[in-house]
Amino acid sequence: RFAGAWWFHTDLETMKRWFNKYGGFDSETGWKYYLKRLGEQLDRMREIHGSSKPITTEIPPQLSREQHVPIIDALINDNRGIFQVNVPNQGCIKGIGDDVVVEVPAVIDGKGVHPLHVGALPKFLTLHINRTHVIPMELGLKALLEGDERILLYLILSDQRTRSLEQAQKLIEKEMALPHNRDLRRHFKTKLGLPKGKTLH
Repeated sequence: RFAGAWWFHTDLETMKRWFNKYGGFDSETGWKYYLKRLGEQLDRMREIHGSSKPITTEIPPQLSREQHVPIIDALINDNRGIFQVNVPNQGCIKGIGDDVVVEVPAVIDGKGVHPLHVGALPKFLTLHINRTHVIPMELGLKALLEGDERILLYLILSDQRTRSLEQAQKLIEKEMALPHNRDLRRHFKTKLGLPKGKTLH
């Protein structure tokens, strides 16, 4: 993740200082807590499913803070409202590509989703967004579309969490070796023109 500059992520204690007691979502303890809570929620869903009680006794029919239901209501019942949505930029934020998906406020009603134009952000912020989010995204897409492991390797080496060339190479090797990445592995090797059984590493 690119939540802040590299100095927010130097070690777990630093991450705890800047984010929360877990070190933020993208930390060793943050992920453990997330998976623990996910397991608890799944267990609760199984218990509710196996119960003869009405589901509303366990989960009251009250709106949460999530936007999903109000957005559906706005679209289906024409109950106009303003919501935060993820949409192709299309000029909403100046200085960011039109095909980049951004989160912006939008008016939603029975006629659809109508993003509001935010305009220009401070120049430094626009440059930061492009450098830390847009460029890595474009490099990742280019690596995938062209099947070029060299671009993928460059992208990983550009991440502040990468400590060495060997670490980056091993990461690619492990990912490509996963059973569900078989087609991806074949795609990258074919596009690179490597002999069968050979890799860049």
